[in-house]
Amino acid sequence: MLEAVDLVKRFPVRGTDAQVHALNGVSFTLGPGETLGIVGESGCGKSTLAKVLVRLEDPTHGRVLLDGVDLTALRGKRLRAHRRHIQMVFQDPFSSLDPRQPVGAALDEVLAVHGLHRPGRVEELLDLVGLPAAFARRLPHEMSGGQRQRVGIARALAPEPRVLLLDEPVSALDVSVRAEVMNLLAHLRTELGLAQVFISHDMAMVRQISDRVAVMYFGRIVEEGGWREVLSEPLHPYTAGLRAAVPVPDPTLDQPLTPTVVGEVPDPVRPPAGCPFHPRCPKAEDVCRADPPPLVEIRPGHRAACHVAARAGALR
Repeated sequence: MLEAVDLVKRFPVRGTDAQVHALNGVSFTLGPGETLGIVGESGCGKSTLAKVLVRLEDPTHGRVLLDGVDLTALRGKRLRAHRRHIQMVFQDPFSSLDPRQPVGAALDEVLAVHGLHRPGRVEELLDLVGLPAAFARRLPHEMSGGQRQRVGIARALAPEPRVLLLDEPVSALDVSVRAEVMNLLAHLRTELGLAQVFISHDMAMVRQISDRVAVMYFGRIVEEGGWREVLSEPLHPYTAGLRAAVPVPDPTLDQPLTPTVVGEVPDPVRPPAGCPFHPRCPKAEDVCRADPPPLVEIRPGHRAACHVAARAGALR
C-alpha cells in the first residue's frame, strides 16, 4: 500500500553551502491495515520522514509510492486527489488547529476542499472520535487537550484516508488521557481498516499499538521487524540501549545508574564516516568506522544495519 524508497532529505544551512542531513536513505513498506511503529530519540528524523511521506516536504531524493503511484512526481490536482488517501495527525493538538475557527468549520473546510461534503458528515466524524455533535460549535480553547486531539483525528479522517500518519499523537497530553486516545486509534484501525504509521520516542506506546517496529538513528532505519523481535531481542546496539533506558516499574529491582547510550549524536552537517552510530557504540570495530552497514535481514523478517550483528547472525 505505502512504500518509501531510499528517501533522502537535506536542508540548506542559511548563509553557507552546508546542508543538514535529515534523512539518509529511508526505505520501508506498509501493508493494508498494518501499523508500523517508528521509534528513536529526538532529532533522528522521525517527524521529517512523516512530512515527506505526506508531501509537506519534498524529498531531496527518493520516492513515496501509494498503491504504486509515485506521490513525489505529482503536482496540483493530481497530487490532491491521491494525497487525500494519506493524512497526518500532528503532535500538538492546539497549534495544529485554527484558534478562531469552530470545530465544525474546520471539518467542513476539509470536506469542501476534497468535494466530500454531505449533510450530517461533520456530526458523523465527531461521533467517530467520541465527541458529541455540540462540539461543532466549540473553539479550540474551549476544549481539553484530549478533546482537541480527537478533533485533529476527526479532521484527518474527513478525506476518508487509507493511511494515517501519527506524529507523537499523545506526547502533548496528560498521562490520564493518553490511554483513551490510544484505544481510540486502535478502534479506528479495526473499524475503518486503516493502515497507520505511529511515530514516537515512547517504546511502551509503540509496543502497544504496532505490528512492526522500525528504529531510526541519524536519519536512517537501523533495525526493523516484528515488535516482539525488535523490542525483546534487539540486534542493533542502539536499539538495545533504548530498551535498557526504559525504567522498570518495580521498586525492588536495581535500575541502571549510568546512561545506556553514551556520547552525543553526531553533527548532522558533518556526518561521520562509516556507521553513524560508531562514535557511541560499545561494539564498534574498524569496519564500522569505515563502511556504512546496509540494512539486511539477519533473522527471518528481522533486519538490522550493523556489521557486528550481521556477522554474528551469519555464524549461526
